[in-house]
Amino acid sequence: MTSAEKPVKVSVIIPARNEEKFLAQCLNSLAQMKYPREALEVILVDNGSQDRTIEIAQQHAAALPLRILQKPGVHISELRNLGAAEATGEVFAFLDADCTVSEDWLFGVANALRTETTGVVGAEMLMPVDASWVSRIWFWKGREKRGEVGYVGTANLSVRRDVFLLVGGYDGSLETNEDCEFCFRVHAAGFQILAIPQIAVVHLRVPVKLSDFYRKQRWHGTHTFRVFLRNFPSLANLRAVIFAIWTLAAILGLCAGVVLALAGWGWGRALLFGSAAAILLPPALLSAQGIRNGKPLKHLPAMLLLYLTYGIARALCLLDLKNWIGQGERTASVTKAAGSTSA
Repeated sequence: MTSAEKPVKVSVIIPARNEEKFLAQCLNSLAQMKYPREALEVILVDNGSQDRTIEIAQQHAAALPLRILQKPGVHISELRNLGAAEATGEVFAFLDADCTVSEDWLFGVANALRTETTGVVGAEMLMPVDASWVSRIWFWKGREKRGEVGYVGTANLSVRRDVFLLVGGYDGSLETNEDCEFCFRVHAAGFQILAIPQIAVVHLRVPVKLSDFYRKQRWHGTHTFRVFLRNFPSLANLRAVIFAIWTLAAILGLCAGVVLALAGWGWGRALLFGSAAAILLPPALLSAQGIRNGKPLKHLPAMLLLYLTYGIARALCLLDLKNWIGQGERTASVTKAAGSTSA
């Protein structure tokens, strides 16, 4: 956006639940942006926080054109839909409460969305300076997406208002993977999804320990297979689903091999070792790909461990009924586009 152009009205929509640890940093970064205040609104949608989230948000009302909405007991996708339904901007910029932005963030967003063929823009997350080895290796710069992609993460996803309403918003029945499902519909409607590194945000809440990483991937995979089943002809999430199915089959083979070996069956040991090799194969191939793409060789053991943990977490998600039930449904179309309710 040049100085001669009228600034695009942007609604920054932030879902939140018990975010007292990070929310002040998020809102402070928004307050420090150079974007014109007359072209900005910030909508915080709270999901029944029991901590100081609302209080902290209210403390920033003087520094930001801020509204606070509340809707407890729903998925985060529905919180985003509520924020969009109350927003007045031409662009909806969805931002997580544990993220901070640069002072030029919205200029980049607004410029990218001026092109009629572009529906959604976003970027990979940047790590905080004190990130542990888990996050530094998993979210390394070589994984950075750029240009046209299949989807961008909804922690930093911006979309034109007309495109959002055209496709009906997020699916409120999805607990996770709603960003992929949403972007698939945007792409099916004929719009580009662009990853632009210059509009990346810093993600403050990143995994510190391997156990944190496992829990995060376990949660993120909650509805991955459900989205795959719903969009089967397009093979959405195909690589993640193949990885999960392969790993689950290898885990079952390991368990069967142990039982048969203990029972004295001669080929139980062969099944055990074969399954062990199978479970390590995808992590080994993906780690080798990382080395080819510039990751230091010294990080190979850590990458193997992270990919193995990822595969196990996503495999166990396939045993969750949430991934199988209701895959033919889609709820929560956004029909309201004006008005406000405040806390």
